[in-house]
Amino acid sequence: MAYTRGLVVLWGGEFAARVAESLFQIALLWYLLEVTGSSAVTGLVTMVSYLPAIVVGLWAGVLVDRWPLPAVLLGAEGVRTALALALPLLFLAGALPVWAVGLLAFLLNGAAAFFNPARDALIPRLAGPGGLVAANSLVQSAWQFSLLLGPFLAAVALQWVPTAHLFFGVALAFALSGAVLLPLPALARAAPQTPAGPALPFGAALRAGLAALLRDRRVFWLWVVTLVNNFFLMGPVIVGMPVYVREHLGASGSVFAVVEGTYAGGMIVATWVVSRYGERRDPVRMLFWALIYDGLTYVPLLWVTGVPGTLATVLVHAFGIPAITIFRLTALHRMVPREVQGRVFAAFHLAVAGMMALSIGTTGAVLAWLPVNRLFAVIGLLCAATGVAGHLLPAFRERPGGTG
Repeated sequence: MAYTRGLVVLWGGEFAARVAESLFQIALLWYLLEVTGSSAVTGLVTMVSYLPAIVVGLWAGVLVDRWPLPAVLLGAEGVRTALALALPLLFLAGALPVWAVGLLAFLLNGAAAFFNPARDALIPRLAGPGGLVAANSLVQSAWQFSLLLGPFLAAVALQWVPTAHLFFGVALAFALSGAVLLPLPALARAAPQTPAGPALPFGAALRAGLAALLRDRRVFWLWVVTLVNNFFLMGPVIVGMPVYVREHLGASGSVFAVVEGTYAGGMIVATWVVSRYGERRDPVRMLFWALIYDGLTYVPLLWVTGVPGTLATVLVHAFGIPAITIFRLTALHRMVPREVQGRVFAAFHLAVAGMMALSIGTTGAVLAWLPVNRLFAVIGLLCAATGVAGHLLPAFRERPGGTG
């Protein structure tokens, strides 16, 4: 498909935002491990930082459906820039205790609870009719390229500066994202618009969004599968991987950054394949197959003992990740009416980021008694089981997920 200018601008803003998030995740986790030396404390503080998806996620979705989507994106980037900048400034002032890191990370991720559903709801408006897989692949590719650049920048920077100074780079990347997105309001006004529905009171609008999630059983069960899968997966991925590098491999923060960057190579290749050949596929079926692959390819970390083997395992695993994100988003774009997409996408963001918070806290506690390599084997099998369960759900046997 020929990408619209608005979609390209959205890609640029998303790329800069994802670079910022990649740098932030590496800086946050490694700073906490350096300061506390505890995987349990690191897991707890990181869990708190992801709680906004649970606390404000659904309410944010109502506002996303009411406000102009480009304005939501620009406002979120302004807030994230200011909060990210506060972290290194407090460090230089000698006033960056662990609780302050957790609080600022909590507020920063609160802004993400607005940014993410607004971005997802804007994609079909900028893409026009047809080509949703290609449009979603383009925007998702920003994440993959950011994983290539963000960890590389972190690996280089960690050789020369304290970990806390990486937060300066986080603030700069969020500011760049906002600058790139500045033309978006005018471009979005030129795109075809969905007629506005009646202005409901806030509580009624929230209930209408929940009703849209529950009414279509396909959407509801996709949400449940996403919820369960992310509870099993995200804590080990976010907290378990730096612990795996530090304790199982005995390697440095720079090696952790390289491991994170290795995800990008496989995902970039897989994103191109999905974009090229995925349009005619049933996105729900492809999603469930990808969940099975995603889980099983983590199991080999049980036996890997060196950095090269870890990099190879991560690279193979990464091939399945774009299929999950692209096909899930495409299925929702086809199933959910546009006037409630902000609220439904906020519910899915809750399933991802909210379960991420609970999963991170659980992972930190589990790692106190279970070796990290065994944890990856266990969660790999559990995650694969969610894909198997998805294939067996009656809602998707009765009616294909790719239509509607």
